[in-house]
Amino acid sequence: MYRATLKLNGVPTKVIAEGCWVEEGLTHCTKKDIVILLTGNPGIPEFYEGFVKTIRSRLPSTEVPIWIVGHAGHMQPLCNLECIMPSNLTWDKHYGLMAQVQHKKDFIKKYVPEDARLHLIGHSIGCWMILNLLKDDSIAKKVAKCYLLFPTIEHMAESSNGWFFFKILSRIGFLLTFFAWIFSLFPIYVQNLFLAMLGPLCGIPAKFHEVVLQILNPYSINKIFKLASEEMEAVKNRDDDIISKHAEKLWFYYGNCDGWVPLKFYQNMRSKHPNVNAQLCKHGYGHAFVLHSEKEMGRIVGDVINGNLS
Repeated sequence: MYRATLKLNGVPTKVIAEGCWVEEGLTHCTKKDIVILLTGNPGIPEFYEGFVKTIRSRLPSTEVPIWIVGHAGHMQPLCNLECIMPSNLTWDKHYGLMAQVQHKKDFIKKYVPEDARLHLIGHSIGCWMILNLLKDDSIAKKVAKCYLLFPTIEHMAESSNGWFFFKILSRIGFLLTFFAWIFSLFPIYVQNLFLAMLGPLCGIPAKFHEVVLQILNPYSINKIFKLASEEMEAVKNRDDDIISKHAEKLWFYYGNCDGWVPLKFYQNMRSKHPNVNAQLCKHGYGHAFVLHSEKEMGRIVGDVINGNLS
């Protein structure tokens, strides 16, 4: 895997590539397919490494690259990188929900060749972003298929998790940011010890402890919470027009026990869009599938992508 920090929409952003690096394009590839994954929130690419490796193992050609693009502001650059993060005063331009969409547009328009066949994987709010990307005709014409996993594309605040976040967590976000700042003052070995004790209680595997430390950076957690609050306000009515327009390009995968996407949302999708391929999970995989079901979901998604390659 390749890892680097690229500047997108003016924000230093973590990008991970399985296969050829983004700046190589498809020069040495016989296939024109590229897979890009848009994360959920938090938008930390490292959470998806195992998922992406499993997907690639299911594809017939090692020439199909998979690129994971994190969200603007959710990862703070390393101290040895001369990167300056834009201020929160420019939230709407750099870090807000529509800014995140523009952020992904910039990546696609800069690094995806004109003749590429684009496969977009979205997880959670990444699905909402993909539907908005399809409104750009220059991007939509490149898209071969979209794979929308546990899609938070409607009435987020009405879900059980959304209600809890909106009514409780969002109101104490400043306290959580303050505690994250205190936590950041502890030596790394103390932080790791803390995660080793509490991680299992929170269902976080040990291999993700280093990733969790990135989230607990006070500057990151502030942006993560602020974006989530904006999602609660902005993600209301499902965009039926864009779903109808690109129905043949969409593949949905809904959870059957998802606190962010109630079962009725799947039923509503099937009722309103009977021609859209919407699947319901039969295995009980959770919304945060990357924590415990990354290989299982990787096999499912990899096989579906495999059937849509050129």
